[in-house]
Amino acid sequence: MTKSGGKVRLAIIGAGLISGRHAPAIRAHRDKIDCVAACDISEENLRQLSEKLGGGQKLFGDWKVMLREFGGQIDAVDICLPHHLHAPAILDAAAAGKHILCEKPMCINMKEADEIVAALRRSKLTYMSAHNELFMPVVREMKRLIDDGAVGPIRWLRVTHCRLTPQTVFRGKWRSNVKLQGGGVLIDTGYHSSYKLLHLAGSEPVNIRATMGRYHVELEGEDTASVHIQFANGAIGEILVSWGMSFPHGNHQLHVIGEKGQIYGSDQEVYLLTDGTREPLKHVLPPVETFEAEMEHFADCLLNGTRPIHSWEEGYAVLNLILKATEHAKGWETYAQKKWGASDGGLK
Repeated sequence: MTKSGGKVRLAIIGAGLISGRHAPAIRAHRDKIDCVAACDISEENLRQLSEKLGGGQKLFGDWKVMLREFGGQIDAVDICLPHHLHAPAILDAAAAGKHILCEKPMCINMKEADEIVAALRRSKLTYMSAHNELFMPVVREMKRLIDDGAVGPIRWLRVTHCRLTPQTVFRGKWRSNVKLQGGGVLIDTGYHSSYKLLHLAGSEPVNIRATMGRYHVELEGEDTASVHIQFANGAIGEILVSWGMSFPHGNHQLHVIGEKGQIYGSDQEVYLLTDGTREPLKHVLPPVETFEAEMEHFADCLLNGTRPIHSWEEGYAVLNLILKATEHAKGWETYAQKKWGASDGGLK
């Protein structure tokens, strides 16, 4: 790969909300990354993003034009677009020979996913799924303990992410539209929960069931999802994710029970309780800015020729889990509880 001064020459595609989290992460690793270009249909969003990046980027209103006219100055792209635009941007970047970091989800249906996989296999480019929460201290430490056999073979695990969001938070925005979002909370915030569950389980899902509801937020998709998974290794997995209710009191973000004990925790705290001990051993870990850790990992993979912690294989598996869960829950709208009444999600 062509590098400028030992750095990855990066272009950001999409200057919306999430790019504002990526920009400081890029600046934190200026020794490894040089953001040379940015693209968005909004000139104002581009201007603000360029300021956050420190300025000096070549700015474009169309990623196709950017790849065609400035592609020789770009090694990799960072895709920060609405969900329905991920697939076309990935395919265009791959066709242009650019390595790819893409925000979740990889795309919004399995047809798109198959097209992406075929393109990436042909190109042999590096693709990294931007699963930033893999770099959370609690996730890293729990994965290490599981792999070290601290609790033996896993029997049950759960990932929980719930918060009561403002009812109108998505009104008039693309996230409220199923065709643009690809679903509701499960393919959005629940995507993080899903890849964390698969990462910790270390096994393939063989049976996926789900129940969904819409209790509070004005959107076409679900604002709450409960997913139940049987893994090939026999473990049982659960996901509870919601924009319509507060985090369950007394619970933790992650909880794993194995043959010899259990591990649970949130954010920077991890608790290990093994058989024969009365009190859990508490680990308090140093904080990590997960977007900075993610961006550095992507740069290191390109500079060193190594595989990302999650590539297209993991992105494909997470999307498959979410879409199967959504299919199983079909018909949930019949029982949806909506304070605002309209069957269309209150969008009209």
